[in-house]
Amino acid sequence: MKVTIKLDSMLAKQVKNSASEEKSSVEDYITNVLSNHVKTGNFEQRQFVGKQIDSDKIDIQSHLVMMDGIYYRFDLINEKEPTADVKYTVVGNNGNVLYLKKQL
Repeated sequence: MKVTIKLDSMLAKQVKNSASEEKSSVEDYITNVLSNHVKTGNFEQRQFVGKQIDSDKIDIQSHLVMMDGIYYRFDLINEKEPTADVKYTVVGNNGNVLYLKKQL
């Protein structure tokens, strides 16, 4: 779904600064904020979708990723193997499988 919103200049600047601090795009930042405040979906959707993780939290041999002290299975979006020293964003889940996308 595509949505257009109007923000006053002060709020727009705050959103841009907050997104920059999180090393995220404005679109990803707003999606993350909304996901964290709209109480729908399951635990993983509410807690992890939109969060960023470092590639060192991904264990390719066991095919597990650690999120907040809990191990989950994962699938990579547009990649076969994780790339070292990059950040990934949790973009969705199916049960206890998290979908990870490499940050550009």
